[in-house]
Amino acid sequence: MKIKRWIAKTLFKWHGWTVAGEMPPEVFRCVFVFAPHTSNWDFYFGVLCMMGLGVPVKLAIKQFWVLFPFSLIIKPLGGVGIKRKKKADGTGYNQVEMMAEIFKEYDQIALIIAPEASRSIRKQWKTGFFHVAEMANVSIVTLRGDYAKREVEFGPVYKGKENLDKVMRGMMTFFSGGIAKYPEKSSLDERYVTL
Repeated sequence: MKIKRWIAKTLFKWHGWTVAGEMPPEVFRCVFVFAPHTSNWDFYFGVLCMMGLGVPVKLAIKQFWVLFPFSLIIKPLGGVGIKRKKKADGTGYNQVEMMAEIFKEYDQIALIIAPEASRSIRKQWKTGFFHVAEMANVSIVTLRGDYAKREVEFGPVYKGKENLDKVMRGMMTFFSGGIAKYPEKSSLDERYVTL
C-alpha cells in the first residue's frame, strides 16, 4: 500500500469515520457527486476516504489554489485548477467543458463535484455535474456524508444517457438521509424533492 494511501486511511479511521455501502467499479472513471456540502471539512473527510480506498480522486477548484505555494499541498490532494475569470474578450469560460476536458488527461479519474456549489444554503442545486458526465461519457457515482454517524456512504450509480429529472429525483431520495456538519446550511433541491 502506498504511503499516501496508508496515511489517508489511518487518519480517516483516527477521526472515527467509516465507509458504508459497496464501492462500485465505476469509481475509477466517473463524476462523483458529493453532498451535503456545508463546510471545508467535507473536502477533508471526502478526500481522506477516497485516498484511503485507492480512488484516483480529483477536485475542480479555483485556479488560484493550484498556484505556488498552495500547489504544494493542493495538487497532491487532487486539486485541478479551473479558470473562473472572464476572457480578454469579456466572455466567460465554459465550466462544464473545462471539467469534461480533465477526463482526457487521465485514464483513471474520479472528479468530485458538490452540486450545491456553495457552503451556504442553496434551494436549487447546480446540474453541471450531469452535463460533465454526459460530455465526458462517464458514470455518475453518488457519495453522501453524514456527520451524525461519522460515515461516508456510496449510493446509486447513474450510467450513460439518463434523464436529468430521474437522476435528480433519485439523488434527492438518497441525499435526504445525510446529516451535514451545519444542518441549517443544508437543503435538497426543491425542484426534485418527491413528497
